[in-house]
Amino acid sequence: MSTSPRAGADDLGGRLRLLPVDEFDAAQSALHGRLLATRGARADDAGYRAVLRDGRLIGPFNGFIRAPVISAAQLDWAQAISAGGLPDDVREVAILTVGAEWATAYVLYAHSRAARKAGISDPDIAALRVRQQPAGLSPEADLAHRLTVALVRDHDVPDDLYTASIAAFGESATVTLIALIGQYLTTSALLTCFRVPTPPESDPTTQKEYPCHSSRSSS
Repeated sequence: MSTSPRAGADDLGGRLRLLPVDEFDAAQSALHGRLLATRGARADDAGYRAVLRDGRLIGPFNGFIRAPVISAAQLDWAQAISAGGLPDDVREVAILTVGAEWATAYVLYAHSRAARKAGISDPDIAALRVRQQPAGLSPEADLAHRLTVALVRDHDVPDDLYTASIAAFGESATVTLIALIGQYLTTSALLTCFRVPTPPESDPTTQKEYPCHSSRSSS
């Protein structure tokens, strides 16, 4: 329970200090600009926080900035996955399923909002968050959930599930879906290692204490 906006914002790094923009080297500055234009814009659109008004990154991105070369390559990978044509509900179901299996607070916080924007119902989001089978998903999103559970929880894909996935998505999109699962396994591992918390969105003072970066505002 923080008593000052600055202390509360600093706590959002978990085990890592939130790195100020004026401490970045050239590679970190370049990555920061890319993250603002991509992940920051996506967060703004979905209604969750990834960047504070002073430019400091929260969530996994504060960790990413520590290793700009590998993180830039990871961002390339993530953007290629995003361009892979998976429907939004399929993407968000897979991401929430990984987040739930790892109990990764920031993934669940951010992608519950993104899932709602993708048209997934609140009851289905609630079920995904507690590792239950949702009742109202589209057939493709349901398959994505079951495939993700099979890979992340069971470490095996039964023949019938494999056949159904290939029939629904095709080989190329199945590879893309598996890559997405891998992307969020990496993200969840980073968030878990550094014990990254979520912004206290239920706090009515949050809007002042943790102002959200807007990529669409003039600077």
